[in-house]
Amino acid sequence: MLKPSAALVLALLLATACGRGDHAPSPASPAPTETSAAAAASPSPAQAASPTTPSLARGASTRTFRHGGLERSYRLYLPSAASRPGANLPLVVALHGGLGTPDQFAATSRLETLAESEGFIAAFPAGIERTWNGGACCRPASALRVDDTGFLAALIESLQATLPVDAGRVLVTGHSNGAIMAFRLACERPDVVDAVVPVAGSLEIERCQPSMPVPLLDIHGDADRNHPLAGGQGDRSIANVDFRSTSDTMAMWTAALGCTGAPTSAATGPLTTTSWSGCRGGVRTEVVVIAGADHPWPGSIGRSAAGGEPSQALDASRAAYRFLLDVTQ
Repeated sequence: MLKPSAALVLALLLATACGRGDHAPSPASPAPTETSAAAAASPSPAQAASPTTPSLARGASTRTFRHGGLERSYRLYLPSAASRPGANLPLVVALHGGLGTPDQFAATSRLETLAESEGFIAAFPAGIERTWNGGACCRPASALRVDDTGFLAALIESLQATLPVDAGRVLVTGHSNGAIMAFRLACERPDVVDAVVPVAGSLEIERCQPSMPVPLLDIHGDADRNHPLAGGQGDRSIANVDFRSTSDTMAMWTAALGCTGAPTSAATGPLTTTSWSGCRGGVRTEVVVIAGADHPWPGSIGRSAAGGEPSQALDASRAAYRFLLDVTQ
């Protein structure tokens, strides 16, 4: 991950410190350009003016993407299905948690294994200084007022233009700070996503006014010690933010979608699913609460660096992808 230029950092740090909904529109920037990690350092004028079509070589690679004057990077996984003639594959954009990385999240979530078996493209963008500007969280990206909404929207549009992506099956998911960013993207650029699945996060902007409805599945553990289900700060919180509760987050989201029906809940083992009806466009809006689950990505293996053992009551990666398929049939 390349850091912002010194001039940009100085200018942004002079701005007001982060608060909920802290987001200043970024100045107009040149059209984003995309290159592979091995691309030449001095592209031709034609290359500089338009995205470069990535190679369709199977597997994982690290690529760069310029947006808002910043050189951003992302990990891309192309399954073998991408090289088939006429391929038209779903795209899953997965946002790492605070202080995480694309490589770490790819390994933790095991989304690439699922991408190969199910035949979808997976992209793992990198946040600035390993954080995302989701509003109130998280620094330094939020303090720098990084336009992560614009970056993610531009990246998705570029991937659609250069890869065999089904424009009607785009999922954005994320963990913790990445989940907070996924919520924000759904509020501010619903036109670039077909489903959103935040995991262990919350809405951390003051207003959510999506121009169009987006199906959303929120997943959270009731024993989360980093980002408590009830909001506030957990005893392992490191962001120094009083997080919104899941109930307040969903009240804000369902109000934005104009959901008219009272929520209904059903329990299956350790999973309690709450659903709303009468939402704009009839889109599905759900929360799954996992009993006894701590902060780590559900279904991952091994103890999280942030602490806690991952719950095995739900495979969040598979649940997220299944949700995309269900709402786009």
